[in-house]
Amino acid sequence: MFHNFVRLAAIALAGGCFSCTSTPFVQGSASRTGCVGKRCEHWSRVRGMNKPGTILVVDDETDSLRLLTGILSEKGYRVCPADCGELALAFIKNSLPDLILLDIRMPGMDGFDVCRRLKAAETMRAIPLMFMSAAAEVQERVEGLALGAVDFISKPFRVPELLARVRTHLELGRLRAELENRVAGRTAELRVANDRLQAELAERKLVEQALRESEQRFRNLSDTAPVGIWVTDPDKLVSFYNKTALNFAGCTIEQLTGNGWNDLVHPEDLESVNSTYLDAVAARRSFRIECRMRRIDGQYRWVLNTGTPRFVDSVYVGHIGTVVDITDIRRSHERMLATQKLESLGVLAAGIAHDFNNLLGAIYAESDLAQSEIPPDSPAFENIKRISMVATRASEIVNLLLAYAGGQDAAIESVDVSRIVQEMLALLRISILKKAVLQTSLPGDLPPVQANAAQLRQVVLNLVMNAAEALRCGEGRIMVATEPVYFQPGGPERRAVVPEGHYVRLTVSDTGCGMTEEMQARVFDPYFSTKSLGRGLGLAAVQGILRSHGADINVVSTPGVGSRFEVLLPCVKEPRHEAPQDSGLDAARDESAGSGTILLFQDESILRTTIVAPQDTFPKV
Repeated sequence: MFHNFVRLAAIALAGGCFSCTSTPFVQGSASRTGCVGKRCEHWSRVRGMNKPGTILVVDDETDSLRLLTGILSEKGYRVCPADCGELALAFIKNSLPDLILLDIRMPGMDGFDVCRRLKAAETMRAIPLMFMSAAAEVQERVEGLALGAVDFISKPFRVPELLARVRTHLELGRLRAELENRVAGRTAELRVANDRLQAELAERKLVEQALRESEQRFRNLSDTAPVGIWVTDPDKLVSFYNKTALNFAGCTIEQLTGNGWNDLVHPEDLESVNSTYLDAVAARRSFRIECRMRRIDGQYRWVLNTGTPRFVDSVYVGHIGTVVDITDIRRSHERMLATQKLESLGVLAAGIAHDFNNLLGAIYAESDLAQSEIPPDSPAFENIKRISMVATRASEIVNLLLAYAGGQDAAIESVDVSRIVQEMLALLRISILKKAVLQTSLPGDLPPVQANAAQLRQVVLNLVMNAAEALRCGEGRIMVATEPVYFQPGGPERRAVVPEGHYVRLTVSDTGCGMTEEMQARVFDPYFSTKSLGRGLGLAAVQGILRSHGADINVVSTPGVGSRFEVLLPCVKEPRHEAPQDSGLDAARDESAGSGTILLFQDESILRTTIVAPQDTFPKV
């Protein structure tokens, strides 16, 4: 093995190639090998990718030093050999090489000591250094790389590998020097740009001074405007609010300056508001934003924000905009749409109920006739009886539809709301309110309201049952209260949906699961239900009944906290005096029962045929 190493070293010293282990072409020699020295394919690739550089080779072994010097010189590099660390340091002080190849194990000052001194010197630490060693100890490699070496070459080495690594680190050094030159050039450019920017800033100060004078005049005018006005700077931060905006928020201008207005925006609207605003500022265009903002009393109000970009001598200087409270406008619009929707659904429900009632009437009549003609012990008797029961359940749905449509003819009378509520709660305590805690506030001196007592009982029943079903496992608290209220123009409790006057307010609240805003928007829609077994007509019927009475219902709910239903029933304006009915008319009717001619008007042929069929009861139909 030693002989092979000597042979490879001799080949390299003579300028040969380690890849094909051939000797170079020698002029006058009788032998020509496959590799011809400088024209060797492997070396040609290396030379084509390199540019000459200065390399300092430090090795205490003369043969190794001569070998490395010959290999690198053959490739066009300028090689400076040194056989000890002291000589290497002396050379570097006079002339900085592009690369250092340093043997680790040398007598006196070893390679690690040389590396430490190089890295300690400000002018030498940037020189790339490659360690060389015949030992293959990992700890030695780790220590060398930790000291700042860029690479590590093991002896014996392969020429292609050595040349590739030398070429790579020389190229990295060249790129680093080029980068430093570019940074220096760029720094000079930035210095010029900075000077130009300083001049522009000086000019901008003059513009801003004129702008401040103009804005002062604008402030004097804007404080008298009936809408909120704001102004932003080019940095997107608000710098001005007029008095109307500050009075709306109940804040000082210092509290709202900058991005302080973000604290007023409803958390659910903040992301979309910021996105729209920042996009408009970036594009230097106008924008319109509808969002909820907190008023001085803590209530969130719907506002319309409009902004327009401002330019001074074609230079963007910010946005100017207005804030208008549109809560009442939105509520009126939503109420109008809801009323139109209810009217349309009411007409539809009334039509469906009318047609369905005709069919149910025929089913009732036919089932009654069949039961009268079939013996009770017949198997068909029970089948017909079940048909009649199904028709009864269907009629209940029809009644709910009619209640929702407000199409039921009901006797209106003066009733005491507290008394009706007490009657219904007495029944409900036994059936559905066994686990729930029921709290009531039902004063007995309420003014009477004009309503149908049966329908009002249906309203109380549906609201209380809805509250009980919302309780978790039937446990919780249900509060039922009545109280007189008066709504006046501009009052704190004034609602746009009801006219001015005296009302009785019925409130049913619970501590159940609550509802989201989406559920609250649909809670009165027909066939909308959050319960798996619900038909979704209970609250729809409640709204229809109240609408037919000129009353109103509203719901406020929070998920996980509970719900609160509020009913407003108009009080009786003047007492009504009904004329007593003539009892003689009833007696006449009783005497004429079973005789006479009946004229029947019915567009449903099946029901008409069924009514006419029993001639034994009515002699002539």
